[in-house]
Amino acid sequence: AVTDQETYAAGQNPQLSITLTNNGATDCTLNVGTSAQTFTIMSGSDVWWRSTDCQTEPSDMVVTLTAGQSVTSVQPVTWDRTRSSTDTCEQENRPRAPGGGASYHVTVSIGGFESEQSRQIMLY
Repeated sequence: AVTDQETYAAGQNPQLSITLTNNGATDCTLNVGTSAQTFTIMSGSDVWWRSTDCQTEPSDMVVTLTAGQSVTSVQPVTWDRTRSSTDTCEQENRPRAPGGGASYHVTVSIGGFESEQSRQIMLY
């Protein structure tokens, strides 16, 4: 998972992207569209947000990564700093994530592959 910043002031929404690397010796074809990726934001063991909870119009984008190639997504996904669940998509006042220096961890999965490590962000 890649973020546009490490810390976010009040009112700034994290922009989430993904970097994929083909560490294999052969080319790899993979769907990298929003239909195949899930960003998850956690605070400790508490899941605050998933990009798929209230996703509308997921899309496919099949790409071939040559051996050794790395690519980063062009269009980031924005976290609006609210708690998500499939039951709260229509609510206008979902709970806001605490700031004040609170730490959150961003992970991503795509096509069945989980990120090797999380990306820590701080909200103020």
